[in-house]
Amino acid sequence: MSDREDLPISLNPVKPLVSPEKAAEDWALFEALKSKLLTEEDYQPIAGKRYIKRSGFRKIAVYFGLSDRILEQERVDRDDGSFFWRIVVEVEAPNGRVSTGVGACDSRERRFAHVEHDVYATAHTRAKSRAISDMVAGGAVSAEEMEAELGQEDSTEQLYSVSSVAELEYLLSEHLPDLEEVLTIKEQEEVFRIERARYLDKNLWQEINERISELGGRWVSAGKDSHWSIPKSNNNL
Repeated sequence: MSDREDLPISLNPVKPLVSPEKAAEDWALFEALKSKLLTEEDYQPIAGKRYIKRSGFRKIAVYFGLSDRILEQERVDRDDGSFFWRIVVEVEAPNGRVSTGVGACDSRERRFAHVEHDVYATAHTRAKSRAISDMVAGGAVSAEEMEAELGQEDSTEQLYSVSSVAELEYLLSEHLPDLEEVLTIKEQEEVFRIERARYLDKNLWQEINERISELGGRWVSAGKDSHWSIPKSNNNL
């Protein structure tokens, strides 16, 4: 028997802790904080909408004084060599209120640059961002969660609308930590031109080509002038 079973049962309806006016005021303050605190680099455009990235949720956690810890973590290995991580993170506010978030990542979601590290780190990011969001952000879906949902769909629709070099660098650096040593990105009038900064072996070229294809790009074969090209988004996000 749990301790809660010994408590008297109240038949009174659950009531808000504050008035509607106070709730609206507090929510407006939170929205104002986001607009002042988060920059364009803290958002990721996906399928025509903006989602807060890991960096954005970390900023929110700092300014709300939130702390976090891992409650559970489990790795499940399959016979084919693939695996997934499931992680549960608890976030605590200064007033003692807690929120938990569950995150998972499968090694088969996409081609990871450093699969052992990246799968675990992605699962942890999703769990932590979910817990922070449930605590203070109204349950907003993070960019990393949205990527997982869309990545599991069997669709040829372009999932990302790339409108700046910073966004493109973010999307590629997830798979290429040494991005600046490997590729050079140039913004042109209608496209992003991506050139090889050094020689790429076959496996690395295929990995990069696959990721750029997911972003709506293509390889332009032109001898020494060969490069990748990704159309620029016209969305005003």
